[in-house]
Amino acid sequence: MNSSEEKIAEIKNSLRLRMNGIAAKAMKDNCQRYRLVYGVPMHELREIAASHEKDNSIAEKLWASGVREEMLIATMMIPNDKMSEDHIKRYAQESPSLEVLMELSRNIDAARLNDDTLLAWADGNDENTAGLSMLAAAKRINLMDDAHTEAMLSKSISLGEKPSYILAKSCAEFIKGCIHEKKTKIPEIENKIKHLSQSKNKTSRLLYEEIMTEIKYG
Repeated sequence: MNSSEEKIAEIKNSLRLRMNGIAAKAMKDNCQRYRLVYGVPMHELREIAASHEKDNSIAEKLWASGVREEMLIATMMIPNDKMSEDHIKRYAQESPSLEVLMELSRNIDAARLNDDTLLAWADGNDENTAGLSMLAAAKRINLMDDAHTEAMLSKSISLGEKPSYILAKSCAEFIKGCIHEKKTKIPEIENKIKHLSQSKNKTSRLLYEEIMTEIKYG
């Protein structure tokens, strides 16, 4: 085996040793799109990833596996210089769950994505890419000018009207970022999301409740 194959075999072995059958079943029941689930908690996955140098070829092979833990580790092993917009967008489109999408957003360098790109992704037809745009925008909200912040805020409200758990949770992260970084927008946010409280969509009502809780207690 070459060096990459040895590292992948080591990662896979580490996952097998940490397998939790009860947790795996619950996770698999929660997301049927994974090919396999080991039930390893996130903090242990981060420990495994941290024990290896970032390597794009390893990340790609882990990502292609369809295994929950391997896909999550893959997002942690992409070198910054390989995180092109096309690369990030592809991973977003292929993400099988909100969990993977959120971990992808956690590990990308949000400063490498410009505001126009994020706004364009939010305007697209792919739910995952739109969700990632909101998660990434939440990370760089302190870098955004007022015009882009306002545009993303308006888009987050319209996306939040859709019956999508991924969009509701992703948009909530961006709106919460606005609440903390742009406090003068709180009255505007309260007014803009008011109609969501009466939505027929459970996810839209969830978004409303999460934001109002953040305003009141956050």
